Amino acid sequence: MSKAQLIAFFTKVDADPALKLQVDAATDASAVVAIAKTEGFLFSAASLSRHQRG
Repeated sequence: MSKAQLIAFFTKVDADPALKLQVDAATDASAVVAIAKTEGFLFSAASLSRHQRG
């Protein structure tokens, strides 16, 4: 489930320039997770790290 949430979040980020700026300014994975949570997406910092590694 978290992978689907992660993909959906980044799809939204790609479509929303203001959200993209917030994510780009995030200092670490936990900050990105917090931004995602405010947008209604739930995934862990570990899931994000795995996603970024490919």
